[in-house]
Amino acid sequence: MKARNMEELIRRKYDELNENDLEIWKYIISNKEICKKISIQQLAVFCHVSHTTILRFAKKLGFSGYSEMRSFLKWEEQAEILYEEKDMERNANNFVSAIRTLEDMNMDDICQMIYEAKNIYVNGSGDVQKEAARVLKGKFLHQRLFMNTVEGGAEFELIEEMLTPEDLVIFISYSGNNQTQLKKAREVREKGARILLIAMEGRGEFWNLADGVIEFHPEEIHTVGYDYTYFPTLHFFIVIEFLSLKYMEFTTKKKEA
Repeated sequence: MKARNMEELIRRKYDELNENDLEIWKYIISNKEICKKISIQQLAVFCHVSHTTILRFAKKLGFSGYSEMRSFLKWEEQAEILYEEKDMERNANNFVSAIRTLEDMNMDDICQMIYEAKNIYVNGSGDVQKEAARVLKGKFLHQRLFMNTVEGGAEFELIEEMLTPEDLVIFISYSGNNQTQLKKAREVREKGARILLIAMEGRGEFWNLADGVIEFHPEEIHTVGYDYTYFPTLHFFIVIEFLSLKYMEFTTKKKEA
């Protein structure tokens, strides 16, 4: 689906729009500059509908949510929606494939590193990766294993002074090419601590520094803006879920042995 502006999108989707949708569109077309700046809650108040109704309207037009619709309003004269209907099926299949791959993956060596580590530190390179680090910490806390999440550079400098060869640092990165994170990995290696990398499938210095790697392969989606590619981030949380399950299985076998 390609479109230069909201008017074109509305024309294409007109038969799918209900009375509330048309009221929302009526407000947007009359107040475009305002709608480029306001929140979903504010637009809902102005249109006398719920924010859920606004969200459904955005999705009917092919956007992932309100934020993407607002971005399109800002860029509509210069950008286009480059979203193919097949992307939905392609990514759904990709998620299923990732689950099957992780299900079959032997993570015993990685679980052994986690099991042997005196201290475990987790670092994410961006907002989603930091959230993934917090989820990872929570998953393992239920298994009576504490992980320290390290977010800022100052925090990392403090733990770096305390690192020993008995410690493990888990880096959560998308491309594995974040230079700030890569610099931290070099410092961790100098201290002799072990490294586990969770990242998109690839190769490079980070892979050479790591003692263990869990990779995923996302399917790209073209979205608002010329030459802008979006990669789904659900893979981080799929990996974390399976790492937690694999570790649970690993420790259970150890106890039975």
